[in-house]
Amino acid sequence: MGVQDVQEIIKSCRFCFMCRHACPTFLATKLDSHTPRGYALLLSRIAEGYRDWTPETMDRFYQCSQCGLCREDCEYHWQEDELVRHAREEIVQQNRTPERVAQIATALIRNGTPYQDKDKLSDIPQEIIGKKQAEVLYFAGCSTRHSHSALIEALAKIFRTAGIEWTMLEDEGCCGTSLYELGYTEAAKATAHTLASKITEATPKILLTGCPHCLRAFKEFYAQWELGFDPDIPILHTSQYLARLLTEGRLHLNGKVDLSAVCYHDPCQLGRKMQEYDAPRQLIEIVTGQAPRELFHHKALAECCGAGSVMFLTDPEIASKVAGKRLERIAETGADRIITACQNCKTILLAAQNGADQVFSVMDIVELVAAKIS
Repeated sequence: MGVQDVQEIIKSCRFCFMCRHACPTFLATKLDSHTPRGYALLLSRIAEGYRDWTPETMDRFYQCSQCGLCREDCEYHWQEDELVRHAREEIVQQNRTPERVAQIATALIRNGTPYQDKDKLSDIPQEIIGKKQAEVLYFAGCSTRHSHSALIEALAKIFRTAGIEWTMLEDEGCCGTSLYELGYTEAAKATAHTLASKITEATPKILLTGCPHCLRAFKEFYAQWELGFDPDIPILHTSQYLARLLTEGRLHLNGKVDLSAVCYHDPCQLGRKMQEYDAPRQLIEIVTGQAPRELFHHKALAECCGAGSVMFLTDPEIASKVAGKRLERIAETGADRIITACQNCKTILLAAQNGADQVFSVMDIVELVAAKIS
């Protein structure tokens, strides 16, 4: 998005209140400065010389999950989420990034993960790692490697059952999405270039990931950045691939799982950003025998869980409040189990229930399918 585009959004959004109700951060904090109009006003005042970048102002721009619901709700589909990213880019260029954000970005650049320690792929047989020309190259992503290694084990179980030859990179690193969303554009491109080369050298038949953020990087950002990424490699989310295996008869489910009161939370990156709504719902219906209960706001209008743009790391307090609002919507369905298809969503929805009166079980779509295999 160019400077002219940014100015057009600022001119339009600073006069409009109409998408305020769609902003998950505003619903959690009730601060107008957390709305697209608030961001546009701040940027216009800074551009006109009436305000300067202050620590409080910069913090505000990192309290947006960039979920894109404001854009979806906008009659003209202005890219308000991209406006926030542009502001972050300016903050980074001025070397004035909030300390917590800078720490996360530094960890991503040095270690390939926002977490301070470098991850290890435990419990994965060594012969799986680093194979060339495998049918499937599975890219776990940093959140799965750090917090949800059980998902890798569940997927390995599915692969064994279906007879899928698969592999993982020995050192995955960062896909670049988090750095890009935090405003570190050049670092994101450099990181993505390194990873694209690793994937190309592995020559897989299919590139698979369960992380919607990584999926978007591979399918959208890598093409925009012209990284020389092989365009002939099919790139799939795990929900899409598992649905394909079931449709083709390569995977048979024969286990028992009693899940009657299930709802599905649409991840912003997989749903609104990548337009994938059907595959997870298809899998839930196959496994449970019925369609999931739908939240009042679902599919294109699904509210963010609070984990978008790694806000659960940059501002965990606000992220938890946003997640709490989403949990209220989930409670309205009468479901006792949440299925999602994003590891960051699972992380924040679990964390936000600490001390809550009603506690939900949270499962990833891969865990749900694996539970149906005896």
